[in-house]
Amino acid sequence: MASSSDAGARPAMPETEPDLDDLLNNLDLRDDELDDVVIGADEVKEFQKDARWMAIGKVHTTRSFSAEALFGKMKAIWNLSKEPICREAGENLFVFHMHCLGDWKKVVHQGPWTFRGWAVLIEDYDGREVPEKVSFGGLFVWAQIHGIPELYRKVQVVDDLARRIGKTKEVQMSPKLFYEGNYVRLRVLIEVEKPLSRIVLLNVEGEGKKRLLVKYEKIPYFCKRCGLIGHNHEECGDGVWTARELQYGDFMLATRRANLPTLEPRPFNQRGRGGRMTRGSTSNLRKRSSDDALLDRNSDLKDTASSPLKEVPMEQDGDGTMGARKALIFDGEHTDNESESSNTNAEENPGGIPPPPPAYSDPREHTKLRKTIATKDLATSAASLEEDRRA
Repeated sequence: MASSSDAGARPAMPETEPDLDDLLNNLDLRDDELDDVVIGADEVKEFQKDARWMAIGKVHTTRSFSAEALFGKMKAIWNLSKEPICREAGENLFVFHMHCLGDWKKVVHQGPWTFRGWAVLIEDYDGREVPEKVSFGGLFVWAQIHGIPELYRKVQVVDDLARRIGKTKEVQMSPKLFYEGNYVRLRVLIEVEKPLSRIVLLNVEGEGKKRLLVKYEKIPYFCKRCGLIGHNHEECGDGVWTARELQYGDFMLATRRANLPTLEPRPFNQRGRGGRMTRGSTSNLRKRSSDDALLDRNSDLKDTASSPLKEVPMEQDGDGTMGARKALIFDGEHTDNESESSNTNAEENPGGIPPPPPAYSDPREHTKLRKTIATKDLATSAASLEEDRRA
């Protein structure tokens, strides 16, 4: 039984459980109890196909928690393509059944996964072994080795250093520096029953030993006193420790780099996705002038446009300026009336200056005038009817 000081923790299992075979050897079993159920080889193959994407996990803590809360949290974290089947398989043991290879790889090989800061240990599971007898090898984490001299930054050297931390799965010699420092990145399997490694030693003949700091990314809760994962220093022993006794700490945690903007931030009135104008946009509210377009008023704004149906002959006036002598030329030649009309227009407007626009008239004045005319017409028509009646 758990001691009284472990209040709130899960009930401790008996230290030794009786073996089932030893228990049954002392019992007299009946014939109906010995009637077995036979599963054929073909059925076993079908069952294996259904159970090929299974995993078993447990939360590395002694505290109590809700299994439903664990399932909901892990489904949200994993964000799988298909919702997995989750069930309890024992005391702090859970079976997860995925539906495709991609989801299974993500759950088993990626991570580390945490639940409320505690490590979630995941192992491949074939469904044959009793869940209580499954051994959890450890936790895959991303670790960093800082300060390796460039001369010795070789794959074989880094691989030997990584073995001092745990079982190596992947080595990144030139990772993207999302974290602070100059480091190599490692994917290692650490044993949760052993303290975390704080440094690794590089011994170069003639130069001596070099201490290289080890940092961890997204590491679960660990004790600053003993270095084990699964509890903090306040839960270790009586929880009262001096600063000297805390041999592990935050210096083992990798620190994210500050996000330094490389480009100016996009203004609020910039076009959004799809080319739509966002709120506050002023890019198309003002038309571009000729100055903005870098046009020369004297040369680029001349009337030099032409079309297949319209010819604009450019003639030079006596004062050296270019005048626009416009004439509409169709399939046939101009008639006499057209020639006389064009000559008259040329005499009335010798400089080629277009006439001014018509004066502005208020629509309200036009409406009043129309009503006045209608009233006069009505009065006139009424007088005419009266005269006709008298006659």
